[in-house]
Amino acid sequence: MDLIAILEENTRKENQRNWFSFLLVQKSLVEKYFEWISLSIDSKKRTLEGKGILTIGGRQYKINLSYSPFHLFRYDRIYIQDSSISYNDNIHLYKDLSLCLYHPIIDAPLLRKVPLYKIIPWITEWIIFYEQWKIYGVWLGKEIKHKTISN
Repeated sequence: MDLIAILEENTRKENQRNWFSFLLVQKSLVEKYFEWISLSIDSKKRTLEGKGILTIGGRQYKINLSYSPFHLFRYDRIYIQDSSISYNDNIHLYKDLSLCLYHPIIDAPLLRKVPLYKIIPWITEWIIFYEQWKIYGVWLGKEIKHKTISN
């Protein structure tokens, strides 16, 4: 393991040790900037859970999210409740149907994970690109092909 990987793992372990205060800070930051999402800390699962409705182009999208330093690879799991959305490498979903909003290695800040309040606006971007993909058959947003990303 290289030095960067060791330091990043130490950061994850620190976030896990202080999981409640870590999630409380994340919750406070999201609530400061985004009124549309309701958040709560689930002490049993040691996660920050959220639900909300985004309205884009007159259409409503139900969003569920989970954020935790105990999730593997990336802290966030963000879902759109829509049975018409199914897995496809070209629309930037993971196999569990959580949104792929950034590359978990390339786009993450050095020695840190992406804070939830910075991820939230990317949900809107994903939806807009998804709606365009349905029309044009091409993902029009910045991307790194999925074959290089693992869950």
